[in-house]
Amino acid sequence: MTWTAARLPRLDGVTVVVTGATRGLGVATARGAAAAGATVIVAGRDHDAADAVARSLGGSSSAATLDLTDRASIERFADSVGEIDILVHNAGVLPTSRVETADGFESALATNVLGPFVLTNLLADRIRGRIVAVNSTVHSAGRIDFADLHFERRAFSGARAYAQSKLAQALWMLALDRRLRAARSEVTTAMAHPGWAATEMTGVTRVAAVDALVTWLGNTIANTAVAGAACSLYAAAMPIPSGSFVGPDGFLGMRGAPTLVGRSTQAADPVLAERFWETAAALTGSELSA
Repeated sequence: MTWTAARLPRLDGVTVVVTGATRGLGVATARGAAAAGATVIVAGRDHDAADAVARSLGGSSSAATLDLTDRASIERFADSVGEIDILVHNAGVLPTSRVETADGFESALATNVLGPFVLTNLLADRIRGRIVAVNSTVHSAGRIDFADLHFERRAFSGARAYAQSKLAQALWMLALDRRLRAARSEVTTAMAHPGWAATEMTGVTRVAAVDALVTWLGNTIANTAVAGAACSLYAAAMPIPSGSFVGPDGFLGMRGAPTLVGRSTQAADPVLAERFWETAAALTGSELSA
């Protein structure tokens, strides 16, 4: 039988934080968790949008403002949150131009990995269950340029920045899991990818014909938001080994039902993972609190 969010175990009494939960995959993830009985904290940059989603979920779900490119926003959010069971790092960005945050970070790296890195470190002693990061098969095309992480010298490409950030995220999660296992923590980790979501790549190449083809293909064969969110929900709530990667079971992982999938050789490299962890810690001045 195909696994869908309807087969989630009951999550009554479980508190779930979903970042970037004001549209698309994030909304579908929040709705799936709430439908299973969870109390969902809908986190997003636009508080009004987050509040509208939280109200639509009903129950005791609530909204909170969170901008992962803004250290003060991350710290305010962390200060406002009590104990949680599941943290889903869903927020993400694929930039079409280079944007630098107030801390001097390239926006994709900040949103997709450095912000979540800081948030997780701040919340670590209040997380009781699982930490999930929404990744992408694009991580396999990533290359981390430690000498120019923020594209200050090399020519900027949104696709390259996104791929770098997703590989960096996978390495961070690997290093995080290794630390939790070494500490004999009961907290587990997982990654998920939703398959091909057409909106991820729209407009990135800036070649009209190529972008039109990508959009058409995506609209034809892409996973829906609900199907993509099923992978995140499976990663968040099902009894799978810590460090698992969940993705669609269909052709090339573009669509289908959740299953355990592999990752690139780079993304499984513990030495590279430790190097990125140390780099992220140095850049942010943040370390794991648990």
